[in-house]
Amino acid sequence: MTSEPACEDLDLDAIEEACAVPGPAFVAMAGEAVPRLVTEVRRLRWLVEYGACPTAGTTGTEFVLPLDDEMLAHFREMTDVLVERIGISRAEAVARINAMYGTRESAAWGVELMGHELPEYWAYGTYYSPGHQKRLPIGDPQVDADIDFGTLPVRPAPPRDSPYWTLDE
Repeated sequence: MTSEPACEDLDLDAIEEACAVPGPAFVAMAGEAVPRLVTEVRRLRWLVEYGACPTAGTTGTEFVLPLDDEMLAHFREMTDVLVERIGISRAEAVARINAMYGTRESAAWGVELMGHELPEYWAYGTYYSPGHQKRLPIGDPQVDADIDFGTLPVRPAPPRDSPYWTLDE
């Protein structure tokens, strides 16, 4: 499943025109287009059902929420943190970020706020839960020096059948 529109190469105007006067052209087009359209509608419904932000799945990137170039770079840095420092796959890292920050609630407070902290700060919160010290790592080696990352509780990844998994492993 990807966050790119699954049907962007379909000419929706041509499909609508063919539907107005059904005939052999309609049958041929419907045989190809309808299954792809149904798949796309199901994907978008899943996103809404899972509480994704209103534009989820239409952003053209691996993330389910709309991001300007600066925030897209920030989110990709968060992904790199999870892949390089924790060792999870890129697909799982993106799914965790989508599940945490691609919801209606997260989108409502705005991603601009996220630029005021290191990508590590936001990335670690998608993977770890606070440990016995009741805090998460923030990405600063000096501040995080007393944290034993191996003992921090790990949050479960989003369900594999959720729309937050936008990349193949």
